[in-house]
Amino acid sequence: MTDHRHVLVVEDSRVQAKIISQHIAGRTPFPTIVAHSLAEAEAAMTAQRDAIFVAILDRNLPDDPDGRIVPLAKSLGIPSVVMTASFSEDVRKRLLEDNVVDYFLKTMAEMENLERLIERLYKNQFVRALVVDDSKLFRARLTGLLANLNFQTLEAEDGRQALEVLAANDDVRLVITDYNMPNLDGFGLIEELRTTRPKDRLAIIGVSAEGGGQTVRFLKVGANDFLVKPVEVEEFTCRVHMQLDILDLLEHCRQLCAKAPE
Repeated sequence: MTDHRHVLVVEDSRVQAKIISQHIAGRTPFPTIVAHSLAEAEAAMTAQRDAIFVAILDRNLPDDPDGRIVPLAKSLGIPSVVMTASFSEDVRKRLLEDNVVDYFLKTMAEMENLERLIERLYKNQFVRALVVDDSKLFRARLTGLLANLNFQTLEAEDGRQALEVLAANDDVRLVITDYNMPNLDGFGLIEELRTTRPKDRLAIIGVSAEGGGQTVRFLKVGANDFLVKPVEVEEFTCRVHMQLDILDLLEHCRQLCAKAPE
């Protein structure tokens, strides 16, 4: 997969744009491309699409009073994070309808969270995730959310097919599975996977319309985490990223142990 490395920063305030760019440059290894208007952003997105893995967007640009910048990024397949001066439930609803990855207030306190998200979105480009659900509509919903987070996505309609997909793709690091499926349900799938793929190598998130006992059983058979349908976008993003961060940390620890003298 192409190693996209640049962060596009779209901000009409040159001072704000400079602050955001300097923080990203100082805390991450990713160079920035800066635009101060919709016209400049569109030119950058079009000319340098293959270099950009995420766009940090201001929705209030002088030549874009209607917030067209977010749908533009979406149409080009660029994951977008919105910096906003104010927040309300109405703003949240509009942003989620536009499939933004996340949103942050324009404060210095939020910059650290933004930087962590940028680093995670970069890493996600190289991670394969498998969605297992017998509902084609729900599979499309989850694969869409994962693709928006820069993951490479695979699908299976039941546990038996999931095992076949995983046998052909042993680099999958995340599985999100429903419980109630034909042939092999979610519990059976997890039990099969845990015989060869421990929690510190493969993250599994169970999903069901029921909580309570379903949650307990998913965790008992070996799931790393659990989500209840309907899935809230922000919770989905946080839980998925938390599991991948844990896998990365454990892998880093294994590498340090391997290098340590006897």
